[in-house]
Amino acid sequence: MVILKFIVSIILFEICFRIFYYLKYKKNYFVSLKFKWNNSHVTTHPFLSFSYKKNSVIDKNQKLPYPLHYNKFYSYKNPLNINNFGHFGDNFLPKDKNKIRVMCLGASTTANNISDGKKDYSYPKMLEEYLNENSDKKFEVLNCGVGGWTSIDIFINFVLNLIKLSPDYIILYHGHNDLHLYLMNEFSDDYQHGRKNLGEVIHKIKKAYFLPKIKFLHSYEFLKDKLFGTGNIRNDVLKLITKDNIDYTKQYFDLSRQKDIFEYLIVLCNNFNTNVILSSFCYYNWDNSFESSKIESGIDVENKLMKDLSIKFNCDFVNQNQLINKNKKNFVDSMHLTPDGMEKLSENFGKVILKSVK
Repeated sequence: MVILKFIVSIILFEICFRIFYYLKYKKNYFVSLKFKWNNSHVTTHPFLSFSYKKNSVIDKNQKLPYPLHYNKFYSYKNPLNINNFGHFGDNFLPKDKNKIRVMCLGASTTANNISDGKKDYSYPKMLEEYLNENSDKKFEVLNCGVGGWTSIDIFINFVLNLIKLSPDYIILYHGHNDLHLYLMNEFSDDYQHGRKNLGEVIHKIKKAYFLPKIKFLHSYEFLKDKLFGTGNIRNDVLKLITKDNIDYTKQYFDLSRQKDIFEYLIVLCNNFNTNVILSSFCYYNWDNSFESSKIESGIDVENKLMKDLSIKFNCDFVNQNQLINKNKKNFVDSMHLTPDGMEKLSENFGKVILKSVK
């Protein structure tokens, strides 16, 4: 009898949770996939917030809970390779003198791969296809994005790992990830006020892997995810390495540190005769919430920053934020793009590169 009451209580609690969650968020709670710890593709790094594990494979697929296309797209069609430099795609090899090498720097909006079940899509891959289809020259495009990285992570990785690959062009498409750090107290130029190294919290993440995954009990999964994490480090990493609360009532100041970092990167590229293409960052404030509007205002500052840098250093500038229409056809959420949006992004960059090559 006691066991029966316990089971009934769990069922009632689960029903109430599902109803409450759906009424509040207009969708069911998303239960993340759980990976075995040894299969995790995110790892610690002594000089970066975190990195992807070199020479590994993401081979657990899932539908993606993007708000504008909920469960429409998948993580991939074919398992995703993480190469010898810790980025998505085939291994990065010494430069082929017969090919023009383009390097795409950024975070998740660069790294992101999605699938409609028929094909895999990412903007660097689509850019490579566009360039080779529209030129008699040969191009290779390297996807050097890592989801969640800030400008500092991008710069450090470029200096330590990527510059030796001798890119002819780099495309810097980056926004959003630095912004919340400017909405915290006691700002520090090296972002120590708001970011931890993954190594500081790795012990907490590992605890989630000992707890069972019960997919049909959304209430249990919700509580477990809040207390211990999802058992999927890809989903948990940013929450666990963020130090302070974000105060969306604070005012952005000039984002000067982010500007400095990108200025250093441009100077370094100029020294190595690498062409730099800068861009505004696309943001679709589809829900018009207070937080989203605050982020949008920060991205406006970032976009002006990029435009100013392009003028100062005479770099090509692609105003993607104006060129790509803000609608459901192009966006899966406020900043990540559908295959249609990725195609527009890649074509806009491709046209500038082809004009430069001529």
